[in-house]
Amino acid sequence: MKTPSRLFLMFLFLLGMIVVLLLADTLIVRIKSTPVRKEPKFYADILALLKAGDSVEKISAQNGWLKIRTDGGVIGWVHSGALEEKKFKLSAFDKSLKTQASASEVALAGKGFNKNVEESYRKKNPTINFAYVDKMLEIKIPPGKIEEFLRTGKLGEFGGTK
Repeated sequence: MKTPSRLFLMFLFLLGMIVVLLLADTLIVRIKSTPVRKEPKFYADILALLKAGDSVEKISAQNGWLKIRTDGGVIGWVHSGALEEKKFKLSAFDKSLKTQASASEVALAGKGFNKNVEESYRKKNPTINFAYVDKMLEIKIPPGKIEEFLRTGKLGEFGGTK
């Protein structure tokens, strides 16, 4: 009996890779940014930072956290609230129409926001100081403080609901 040729083995390997890619759950970051953590905990070490519109591959799920692989090969945990299934594909019969969206456009559209809506909202609400919103987005809480807060309040894995 002949042994399989290298070409046949390569074909089987490629076919297997295609099946794996087709079965993989692709998710997209739906918020401005989110950390990829070493463990499924809000205070765990950060391995990488993902931005709105970045896509990741879902590996598994555990208590509201998703184990993912980034396009760069980083494997870690992201809270499920920061991700959603990749559901959009733009197409057009008229080739002059725009058929691609930037990550920020996708994130804003997911929230029902775009540049026109934002400008309209600002015109209708001239007294709102958006600098305060920007300042709130810049607040960074160290993982140790988050853990301390959870322990003190007996929240999550420290005695409360999970």
